[in-house]
Parts: sequence; structure tokens; C-alpha cells
Amino acid sequence: MGKLRRQDKEITDKAEIEEILALAKVGRLGTCLDSIPYIIPVNFVYDGGKIFFHSAHEGRKVTNIIANPNVCFEIDEAGDVIAREPICRSSTTYRSIIAFGQARQVSETNAKLYALRKMAEKYAPNLSHDAITEATMKATTVFEIEIKDISAKRSPVRPGPVTDVSRK
Repeated sequence: MGKLRRQDKEITDKAEIEEILALAKVGRLGTCLDSIPYIIPVNFVYDGGKIFFHSAHEGRKVTNIIANPNVCFEIDEAGDVIAREPICRSSTTYRSIIAFGQARQVSETNAKLYALRKMAEKYAPNLSHDAITEATMKATTVFEIEIKDISAKRSPVRPGPVTDVSRK
């Protein structure tokens, strides 16, 4: 795992990290091409130590990944504002993850179908997951990020009650 500046905020429990990855609805994919960074929100699924997301066959995200498969993936759960005096001591509650790895296109049919079904289970659990057609498969690109490094943190450091001066 990457070294955090604020090690007191680091989440080291693998189960908690996997919980955050499983529950988050949106992740932010960071790519870079010709020294120009690009960040885009994506729907995704975490499964077996990998992150899967889908895409159209073309676009900036795809172009960047093909040229440079090194990516960064970020997830955060923003909570409440913690207002304190003086104002510079204010903060928010959160949990966040940053993962680094390489993205690759999933081309094998069964692996692609598996990833799409996992996404369907996550985002549309009440719908039939067997209805992913061959046409849908052909129209969709699926990417897999093999995580090479991951770090997670939370604030406040110790979960518990916080005095919110904004309500006084």
C-alpha cells in the first residue's frame, strides 16, 4: 500500500477497504496522455481484486488507456461538514480510496459477460441479468484495472461523535 502523510487516518483493514469498493456507486478514473491528465466519473464493480468498468468503443477515455494503460482510480464517501472555530479547523467526515494500476480491455467473451453481469447485479439488482445480448456485448467495451497499489483513509481519525459548532 502507498504511504500516507497522515498515517493516523489510514484504513488498513482489508475488509473495510473492500466494503468501500463494493458499496461506492461512482469512481473517478484518472488517465494521462501527452502529459495532460483526464478524470472521468464511471460506474464500476470491484471483484476479485480488480475493478471493472464499461465504455463506448471510442472517446477520450479509450484513447488515453490505449496509449497509456497506467491509471489512477478514486472513490470517496463524503459525509457531514464538521464546522469548528476558528474556521480553518473545519473539516468533513469521509472515507476514500486511491488505487493505481493498469487498465486493459477485456476481450474474451465469457470474461466480458461476467463483468457486465456483475455490474448489472450492482446497479440493477431487480432486473434480469441474463438479458445481456450479443448486440449489447458488441456495442460495449469492458475494461479491467489490475490494482498494483491501493491506499485508503478516513476522517475523523476515530469514528465517533463530533461537536458541530454550526448548530450552536
